[in-house]
Amino acid sequence: MTQAHVQDLFLELVAIPSKSGQEQEIMAHIQTFFKEIGVEVKISKQQAGLVATLPATNQELEKAPVIAFSAHLDTATSVDSPEVIITNGYIETANRALLGADDKAGVAAMLAAAKYLSKNAEPHGQVEFIFTTKEEEGLIGAKLFDLDLVDATFGYCLDAPGPVGGIIRTSKTHLQLDFWIEVAMTHEKSAIQIARDAMKKIHKNLAFKDGIAWQVYHFGGEILENGNEKVTILSEFSADYPLKNCLLYVDQIKQIFIETGVTYKADVQDVTHMSYHYFSLPEKNHAYKIASEAMQILEITPKMLQLEGGTDANVFNDRGIPFLVLSAGFENPHTTSERIASTELDKLTELILEIIKITAN
Repeated sequence: MTQAHVQDLFLELVAIPSKSGQEQEIMAHIQTFFKEIGVEVKISKQQAGLVATLPATNQELEKAPVIAFSAHLDTATSVDSPEVIITNGYIETANRALLGADDKAGVAAMLAAAKYLSKNAEPHGQVEFIFTTKEEEGLIGAKLFDLDLVDATFGYCLDAPGPVGGIIRTSKTHLQLDFWIEVAMTHEKSAIQIARDAMKKIHKNLAFKDGIAWQVYHFGGEILENGNEKVTILSEFSADYPLKNCLLYVDQIKQIFIETGVTYKADVQDVTHMSYHYFSLPEKNHAYKIASEAMQILEITPKMLQLEGGTDANVFNDRGIPFLVLSAGFENPHTTSERIASTELDKLTELILEIIKITAN
């Protein structure tokens, strides 16, 4: 495996537009790539992505655990296409466009590892490379992905920022709580006042334990065509606990809004949306132990991270497959300063191959 090879694969991917929900071109590119190296690809229903499967190299290694790696094909996008430059070993953009290394870095490393394994006689068990869509739109691809296509007993999501060596084995529960309050303009209290009263009661009466947070990130009013006043409150609830430990708090927040509405004879509506589920993999977990051993062999310094935001790993863990999140080497995702060092692409590829090797042994 050479640094230049992985870099070339990455640059090919960056040149392909891949806005969430419009991943057809990059999916076709991935399919062609695997067809050329003789690896079977299966497409998930509902355009949720695809999985490429490398069978075990011999009958004995068919007994080895089936391992998976995942990355998402879609990227945050900007109006302009990226003008890619390489400066002092870093791949970045010369214009204000987003590079898309989140998560084309993970995709490129997976392609490079798959090609290496398909062309070399290095023994390995069954390996699955999962590519999802619509990750940037609420992990939709992973949520819809047909897991009947996947045999993996554990896996690695290559989708965290920072130098290769970063490990995320815990993630929060995250819910979206949205409320709408509507009153006639002649009402004794405005919708804004009613909403503020409800939020004051929540902050005063609810004692959130450590690791639980509720915050409003949008508060806006409008006058409807019928003359009524309507206020929209968009909020998020996050917790370092499983969903079952959060439901009481969520219900209390909703109840205060409803009761405040009843008190002032206002129409209150609410919608709760599950963004992603909590997960926590202990240090004794097989995926964590193998990744740590691989890093030690490659002399990569491991670093435990806490990522704000969800990844496909949240979904796969919730759906029964333990997935660890690994840093893919990119920096400043979702900004015009996004970049990645070519050495990080190579290092990520080597880490994938070492994990596969250890799993087979």
